[in-house]
Amino acid sequence: MENITKRFGKVTANKDVTLELYKGEILSLLGENGSGKTTLMNMLSGIYFPDEGQIYIHGKPVTIASPKDAFDLGIGMIHQHFKLVDVFTATENIILGMPGKLNLAEARKKVREICDRYGFDIDPDQKIYDMSVSQKQTVEIVKVLYRGADILILDEPTAVLTPPGDRQAVCRDAQHEERRQVPDHHHPQAPRGAGCVRPGGRAAQG
Repeated sequence: MENITKRFGKVTANKDVTLELYKGEILSLLGENGSGKTTLMNMLSGIYFPDEGQIYIHGKPVTIASPKDAFDLGIGMIHQHFKLVDVFTATENIILGMPGKLNLAEARKKVREICDRYGFDIDPDQKIYDMSVSQKQTVEIVKVLYRGADILILDEPTAVLTPPGDRQAVCRDAQHEERRQVPDHHHPQAPRGAGCVRPGGRAAQG
C-alpha cells in the first residue's frame, strides 16, 4: 500500500499511509481506537476504495473495488464483528456466496480437513446459534482459508479466540506456507513486526 488516503466528508481517516507486507510475515498494525486501522484494512479487502494512493500485489498495481476483487487476488479479511447467518451450519456459512454449483458433502469434507490440519474444534454441521463466540470467530477464519487466501487480515480476532492453539496454528501456517497476515490491534500483541497508525490516520513503522 503506497500513499493511501481515505476521507469521509471533511474527516480524514487515513493520510499518506504506506505499508509493506512480505511472504511469511506476521505484521501487527497497532493504534488507538479511531486511528484508522480498520479503515486501512477495509481498503485492502475491497470494502472501501482509497481516494488517493495505490495498492500493489506481488509488485504489480491492482484495483480492489470490491471484496470479490480482493478474494480474486488472494486477500481475505476476518472481521471483528461476525458476518455469519445464525440459522446456517458452519459449512453453509463457509461456502455462502461462492460461485457455481456447490456440493455440500464435498464442502463439509474440505472443512473437516482444514479443521484437522489446524487443530480447530469446529463441527461442520453445527448451527451458528449453538456456537460459542470463539467458535464463531474460528468459522470466519476457516471461511477465508477455504477460499484459498494467502493474505489474511485479522481485525482484532484475538479478543475472542480463547484457545491458544487457534492463534498458534494460523501463525505457524503463515511461516511454513509463506502466507502473510496483518493482525489489527488496539493493544500491543504484535507477534513479529509492528506498524502503528497514529491519530489522524498517519502511519509510522515500529
